[in-house]
Amino acid sequence: MNQPSSHPTWNSLDGARALSIVCVMACHLLPLGPKTVFDLNIAAGQFGMAIFFSLSGFLIAHKLITERSLFEFAVSRFMRIFPLLWLFLLIDFAVRLPEINIQTMAAHFLLVVNNFSDHYFRETEHLWSLCTEVHFYALAALCVLMFKRAGLTLLVITGCMLSIYRFHEQALFNTSTLFRLDELLISLSLGLIWHSDSPASRHCKKLLATVNPFYAMVGLAVASLAPPSPVLFILRPYIAALFVGSLIFNTQATTSQIMASPTLTWLSHHAYALYIIHPFLLLTWLGSGDKITMYLKRPLLFVALFALAYLSTRYYEQFFVRLGKQWITHRRKAKTAMSTRPAVSN
Repeated sequence: MNQPSSHPTWNSLDGARALSIVCVMACHLLPLGPKTVFDLNIAAGQFGMAIFFSLSGFLIAHKLITERSLFEFAVSRFMRIFPLLWLFLLIDFAVRLPEINIQTMAAHFLLVVNNFSDHYFRETEHLWSLCTEVHFYALAALCVLMFKRAGLTLLVITGCMLSIYRFHEQALFNTSTLFRLDELLISLSLGLIWHSDSPASRHCKKLLATVNPFYAMVGLAVASLAPPSPVLFILRPYIAALFVGSLIFNTQATTSQIMASPTLTWLSHHAYALYIIHPFLLLTWLGSGDKITMYLKRPLLFVALFALAYLSTRYYEQFFVRLGKQWITHRRKAKTAMSTRPAVSN
């Protein structure tokens, strides 16, 4: 998962990421009202994931344009994602050992389980979004390797085509990569706009600076309602990109200011651990009992969740993030030393 950059005009992105993880946790852990007209649990989850995917598309475009090398991009992404994921999968599979086979383990550890959904367990169903995210990283990096920045433009066009295909197939809740990539690819356009000074990009920047993020957020919430309107559902990635774009370029809006609050920033920095850990806690005593008993335990579950997320982010994950940075620094120094070493004459 991506940490929003410390760029001074992007502070509101922390708040958007916090809003995303809060909605995802609410979807999985809280009863959000009767299901008479709309299923608000599903709506909250779709709303949160739309925001997260749009944030990711923008930030990955920025990283791929500014990173020194694709190797450094790959190392930083690997060290950010896999250590915590693999730790919880090892714990979970150790408990489920009699049920586990090689195919199920491989599908989870290699993050392709969203394309082989018969290998899911209840506590790993949420990993579909992480699978799609990692596939997006690999595809974006490959296109940049082959076509440079033009590869990102090609991917935005591909995203638009995939959203049309998704509408044609009415694959509104399909979580395989093919039917969710459009939500990431379309928002790559925000990174291209940020890093371009062309007349078209300047026009887009001015336009996004006039969009009120609050109204874009309300529009996204409506487009996320379930059962969905097929047209609004397919428009959701575009509305999400509009919302994130308005936060980036309309920094003086009240919503942008609220999104930059310290509390939301703290939540943002712990979002990945919260995302990975929360479904696994439902398998413990904290998630057991009948419906009333289970929800009475929810405050304790949230205390445990936030404590574990803090410890993971502060110590476990940071260890691997630092290790990746040290590896990258060592490699840079080695390449510099090689390039400055005088040639040996015969």
